[in-house]
Amino acid sequence: MATFIPPTDNFVPSIAVDTDGIGLLLFRYFAPTARGRNVYKLVDATFTENEPADFATIDTTYHGGHSITITTSEATALTAAGYGAYIT
Repeated sequence: MATFIPPTDNFVPSIAVDTDGIGLLLFRYFAPTARGRNVYKLVDATFTENEPADFATIDTTYHGGHSITITTSEATALTAAGYGAYIT
């Protein structure tokens, strides 16, 4: 069994950028934190990171920020879709 860890973005600030006061003064020195991106497998066997408006078109959701155990066929499909670097 393989493990899939969806990609993350490392540009999320530690606090809201429009915050004022002591929180802004202290946390502006902290590095941005990671935010996981969801990967959606659609019923037509394609993958997207954009949440579809029609939830009936979603076959599987791989939640960002989590380590997900996947089958060999899922690993093959994710690799073909360009997510091979996130599979261990």
